[in-house]
Amino acid sequence: MKFRISLLLTIVSIIIFSQTGNLNVNVYDEFSKKPLSAEIKVLPSGSAFLGIGNIFVSELQSGNYSLEITSDGYETGFLKDTNVVPNQNLTFSIGLNKIAKNIDEVIITKKQYKTTAESPLSLRNITSEEVQKNAGSTRDVSKAILSFPGVGSTATFRNDLFIRGGSSAENKFYIDGIEVPIINHFQTQGASGGPRGIITIDFIKDVDFYSGAFPASRNGALSSLFEFNLKQARKDKLGYKAVIGLDDMQLMADGPLSKDQSWTGLFSIRKSNLQLLFKAIGLPFLPSYYDGTFKISKKYQSGDELFFLGLGAKDSFKFNENADPTLSNLTLIDQLPVSPQWNYTVGAGYRHLAENGNWLLTMSRNMLDNQALKYYRNIETPENLLYNYKSQESENKIRFDRNFTWSDYQFSTGTNVNFSKYYNNSTIKNVTQNAINFDDVLSEINVFQYGLYLQTAKKFFNDQLQLSAGVRFDASDYNENTQNPLDQFSPRFSLSYKINPEFSLNFNTGIYYQLPAYTALGFMENGLFSNKETLSYIRNSHLVGGVEYNGKNNLRLTVEGYYKKYKNYPFSLRNQISLANIGANFGVVGNEPLDSRGFGETYGIEFLAQKRTVNNFYGIVAYTFGYSKFSNAAGNLLPSSWDSRHIVAVTAGKYLKRNWNLGARFRMQSGLPETPYDLQRSSLVNIWNISNGPLQNFDLLNSTRGNLSHQLDLRAEKKWIFKKWQFTAYMDIVNAYGSKSPSKLPVVNLQRDANNNGIIGNPTAPENQQYYLLETGEIDRSTPIPYFGFIIEF
Repeated sequence: MKFRISLLLTIVSIIIFSQTGNLNVNVYDEFSKKPLSAEIKVLPSGSAFLGIGNIFVSELQSGNYSLEITSDGYETGFLKDTNVVPNQNLTFSIGLNKIAKNIDEVIITKKQYKTTAESPLSLRNITSEEVQKNAGSTRDVSKAILSFPGVGSTATFRNDLFIRGGSSAENKFYIDGIEVPIINHFQTQGASGGPRGIITIDFIKDVDFYSGAFPASRNGALSSLFEFNLKQARKDKLGYKAVIGLDDMQLMADGPLSKDQSWTGLFSIRKSNLQLLFKAIGLPFLPSYYDGTFKISKKYQSGDELFFLGLGAKDSFKFNENADPTLSNLTLIDQLPVSPQWNYTVGAGYRHLAENGNWLLTMSRNMLDNQALKYYRNIETPENLLYNYKSQESENKIRFDRNFTWSDYQFSTGTNVNFSKYYNNSTIKNVTQNAINFDDVLSEINVFQYGLYLQTAKKFFNDQLQLSAGVRFDASDYNENTQNPLDQFSPRFSLSYKINPEFSLNFNTGIYYQLPAYTALGFMENGLFSNKETLSYIRNSHLVGGVEYNGKNNLRLTVEGYYKKYKNYPFSLRNQISLANIGANFGVVGNEPLDSRGFGETYGIEFLAQKRTVNNFYGIVAYTFGYSKFSNAAGNLLPSSWDSRHIVAVTAGKYLKRNWNLGARFRMQSGLPETPYDLQRSSLVNIWNISNGPLQNFDLLNSTRGNLSHQLDLRAEKKWIFKKWQFTAYMDIVNAYGSKSPSKLPVVNLQRDANNNGIIGNPTAPENQQYYLLETGEIDRSTPIPYFGFIIEF
């Protein structure tokens, strides 16, 4: 008996004490990227590890930890919510910021939240772990960002982000210094939204999300900038991770690719299950997709790095003919096109550690193939063809960035060039404000763009005051309006003043430019590029100021006020509205005659209270009050489609015993402006047979408002930790109580006879006066969408 008890205790002991993992933490100077001598404390245990550059943290029990990293002459840094997996040697990295030299006395601040000299405010950093545990995000960064202030959205199932009142076309995305224009499946061409993200969150270390104060090194951002920083692959052996969920299935691998561990790789492939989920809950459209991601890196003994990066997606779409025949579902089936799409981005980079800094050279190519096919009432006959849209856009980019120090000043400088091509071969019928249009387009255009920048920063008065100033110039050979880089002179200035270790005052101002979308640059009518003489760079001037408080227990409070002024915004000549009002739906933005008469302004105030994990609790409270106005045909400022006066988001979670994690997020947003339908014109037979739905009356642009929008998202997660692997089960419920639709606009369709044909109210009238009898109703309530699945790591 004693022997059995002893044997049982031995086995239990082996299981318990073998559930450990190791960490490699690369510590480097944030500016120069050079390795540092540092100490790492594991919290809350307080165990310490020393090293230079790569520090080995060994024999940690499986679970979540916070790491405190200190180095002489540098601000203290933290790695939060670091997940240790059994039998794995994971690699993390962190850059520390240097404090000023020759200071008699200085208080070393513990930097819980990230800021930079050029972006002392309007910068939020979110880690991969924070995204994955964020209720309602479904492991998608774009949805997790909704927890922060200044971020609005339009629908529960899409990733259309309008930041501080700007459209979704104003956002830019970079992965490890390489621009990635397409980050969503079924992305709206000419904008940036879509229903599902492409980027593998498991490969992300963290994301820097800028809603202003953009660094001079980045071009084309007007409302937001996302910098995705990939994690480093593990070094001990190849590790694997599988996700099997209602929404998708994914297989990942990472680890060394050579015996000396200098070559490492990250690999992922994913297949959609959304079509099965949407069919099960009765939605009328069934999207499906594949995507893949990889990064291969070579680390040299000198610290230099060579890397290759790629991601791509293939999307397809079909209708659910067995969906509940509600008026909303039937209308969606009538109006949505079949829209296959594929895209990719591939690139390479080389980073060299120079004597007083570093330089990074990147080259990349990206391509988008977008198609859309629609027949009236989905009856595929030649006379019923409404549009057959086919277009491609591709870019080849080279970027060089150099960081160096001189006399206690930090300098960043560089240049970028972009060779792009746009092709469109389409037949389109459409109805606009005052006309019926038949566009037969065969267009091809090549556009060359380039830019250069210089930015500098310095600290004064014992690190209390930090200043940054920069300039940027951009130009393109598209037309005379875009050729002179002096016309796109883009200065910026930032200031941060520490009142004490807890409080700081922050300020930024700058001017930013963006070239209009390729759909606008390449639109052709009657064999001529319609917009060639009329379009200019869009200009956006920012003014931002705020106060930040960093307290105990990872508490951060910020208040920021912002003002943005737009000029040269593309303006639709057919509908007489600014393109700033569109871009949050499936389709194409900018494929029409335009000029640059549009202007606008957005302004508001934001509040953020954030608490990273302390005592197993984490939470974010965000509130935004703002205005967004853009010009109409008469040159008057009207509320834009993104003029949501109030946005509230409350996000919270708790780690419980036995490896449970529960989270919730509640969001509420004022009703967005809406443009009423012109039902009298829409009902005309010759109009409806082309528009295939009701037309908005842009003479009454955004004159009504939608419903107060609110939703509750829930998440539960449970981990089981075994000797050499880890098993996780999770459930996300998006829009748990099925809230009312954000839109107040009615659902409009035809009254139909026994043969399912539209009923004409005056069949004896002349053809151009005949009209259909219409049926109207309310939009269905938003559907709660459950996601659950399993994650296996080994």
